[in-house]
Amino acid sequence: LTRRQGLTMLEASHVIAAPFWSTINHMDDELRDEYMFLRNNYSSLLVTGPFSIIVGFENGLMALNDRLKLRSLVAARKGDLTIFSSEEAGIRAIEPEPDELWYPSGGRAEIVTLDRAEDEE
Repeated sequence: LTRRQGLTMLEASHVIAAPFWSTINHMDDELRDEYMFLRNNYSSLLVTGPFSIIVGFENGLMALNDRLKLRSLVAARKGDLTIFSSEEAGIRAIEPEPDELWYPSGGRAEIVTLDRAEDEE
């Protein structure tokens, strides 16, 4: 999706863990058009069922879990260090006292680049 189709990591996450049609129908016009385009053009790439993935790319990492959050995903920050894990215990083993600890919403990409952290919105 990113190399061959030229999508950004965020757009690729919208394909892999696309929101339900009922959610898309309630979005504002511009956002709805973008999601409808991605769902219609890349529908065969929607991953269904429980998953939690961490993808490395040239300038960072993307963590993403299924849109229903059937699999656990935890994120933490300590200074400029960002940690992703399937369990909080894994994070605490690396950093016992993180500055921030959160459980990303289902289908919401957490993207961290070497320059800065981004999220879906």
